Amino acid sequence: MGNSINRSRRGFTLVELLVVIAIIGVLVALLLPAVQAAREAARRMSCGNNMKQIGLACLNYADAHQGNLPTSIYKDAEDFDIKGNWIGPPGGTNDPSNGGPGISGKGWIVEILPYIEQQAVHQGIKNGLQTTKGKMKFGPPRGANGSGMGAPDIRPFIEKQYPFLTCSSDDTAQPSTDFWYWEGVSVGTTNYKGVIGDTVMSDGIARGSLSPPVGFPLTTGSVPDSHNTVDTNGLFGRNTSVKPIALKSVTDGQSNTFMVGETVAGQDFHGSAFFADGDFATCGVPINYFHVGLDVATMKLSPQWMQSRGFKSVHPGGVNFVMGDGSVQFVNEGIDTIAYRSLATRDGGETASVNQ
Repeated sequence: MGNSINRSRRGFTLVELLVVIAIIGVLVALLLPAVQAAREAARRMSCGNNMKQIGLACLNYADAHQGNLPTSIYKDAEDFDIKGNWIGPPGGTNDPSNGGPGISGKGWIVEILPYIEQQAVHQGIKNGLQTTKGKMKFGPPRGANGSGMGAPDIRPFIEKQYPFLTCSSDDTAQPSTDFWYWEGVSVGTTNYKGVIGDTVMSDGIARGSLSPPVGFPLTTGSVPDSHNTVDTNGLFGRNTSVKPIALKSVTDGQSNTFMVGETVAGQDFHGSAFFADGDFATCGVPINYFHVGLDVATMKLSPQWMQSRGFKSVHPGGVNFVMGDGSVQFVNEGIDTIAYRSLATRDGGETASVNQ
């Protein structure tokens, strides 16, 4: 009978198991930031690609419209020049009684839809505006009837959140009932807004009766409130259909002038996509200036709403901008204040760079 040998199998001791778990934990801790950084880099690139397409659409629109950039029509007649003088006919240039298309509230983003393969959305909004000419309004119950961009036929097209208008890093970019003028009506938003220039958003701020964001001087580069005139110093405005902005007017150079920038939807409740009061922002507010800890109602009060209308992002360190030549630049949040405001104006004669 042969000898039998007992061989016991040795397992991990508790100490060894704990060491292995600790090593795995350290590796995960080391890798997680790298994974998160890679994901954010991909989201930032996707955001930049969205903006690139929007920039090219604006330039293609200009090529087809005598060199003029896409225009907006506000919900009220605003035929004022920079000095506040009325320059239009009674009732406003856009009023149907003057042969206009109606004071509809249509924003410039509507105009570029055919150039970013969104012909169906463009046609749907266009059809709705043709059947409900007049001033934008809502009828009771809210959204059931109305005219302009408030028409019920347009609702199916504006209540959606479109990927080409959305930065995937911004969790707040989703349809909301909290946007100005659309309270109670769910509409989609846009992370991408036209640069109106470096205008302040209230003459009260310009006069100093209201506080600007801390540390942001209004005496350098500040201009009077021009967001409700036809004479903004940027490339977009909310009533530019009265006085379209031509690319040839960009004497500072298209590659040196901001055209479109990004914002954070939950920070600016003038943010409804396709609406003339929701598709622009200003470099008259510091880059990446955030309100912290404020509820919606408070953010919609003065001066908070004025201070909310700047460019910002949740990308670490800066904000994407489309320049007037269609290129996309990531602008560092530490950019010199005067350079930042200078890049927002089309014909100020300044020498500025995104690297300042």
